Amino acid sequence: MKLAKAAARAILPEFLFYRIAAVRSRRFQLKALRREGLLDAAASYVERNGCIVRFGPFTGMVYPRDAALSRHSIPKLLGTYEQELHPVLDTIAHRRYDLVIDIGSAEGYYAVGLARLLGTHVLAYDPEPIERSYCREAARLNGVESLVELNGLFRPTRIRQFIGQRILCVCDCEGFEAEIFNAETVKEVANWDLLIELHGEAAGKLTSLAWPHRLTSIASTPRTGNYPELEGLGGQGKLLSEFRGEAQTWLWCDSVTVGQR
Repeated sequence: MKLAKAAARAILPEFLFYRIAAVRSRRFQLKALRREGLLDAAASYVERNGCIVRFGPFTGMVYPRDAALSRHSIPKLLGTYEQELHPVLDTIAHRRYDLVIDIGSAEGYYAVGLARLLGTHVLAYDPEPIERSYCREAARLNGVESLVELNGLFRPTRIRQFIGQRILCVCDCEGFEAEIFNAETVKEVANWDLLIELHGEAAGKLTSLAWPHRLTSIASTPRTGNYPELEGLGGQGKLLSEFRGEAQTWLWCDSVTVGQR
């Protein structure tokens, strides 16, 4: 499988390789969610509670119905999704940025949520066209379509376009983060705050870089809670779980140490 992947990457144009990889990943996820009964649970939740985010930093955000029915959307609709990051989002909410860059924006939970939260222009990057269409709809539903600009694959060379700007970067790109952020590019993002989801070998590579930031490693925690919205839909622990398969970590790169405020 690794050899086939390497061969495909060598032969295919970069944008096409990552688009195919994203589509295959989504199909694999859908099969697993259907098998676990979580797509049916999401449909029942939406029928009962609608598509408004109920709690958390993005409370009140309208989530596209088609997106909600095509994934395990309950944590996002409740607002418990990636709750380990909520303190960081609270910090972000009190800062000012010239621009937000969301790498791996998917259906727009963060891209649209941050546009609403900050009132700042957001560049949303994702190679998967269906996910981009959901993000476009989410921006429209929330009245921030003028703030959210949709793009395909984010390439490391794009970083140079934003030198000198005060940037918030949210990154979730399934291991590609180790290609975007390296010994050279970390010098160019000293003026950025970055919240990066780490995957596989990329975790060791990124944490060993000489970041000009204050670094905080954030680990996932078990989900608990008793939500009336989930009664009768199955075990609450299962419905709140984000089904990552293993412990998840994020890297919060805070530029406070270089005096950027």
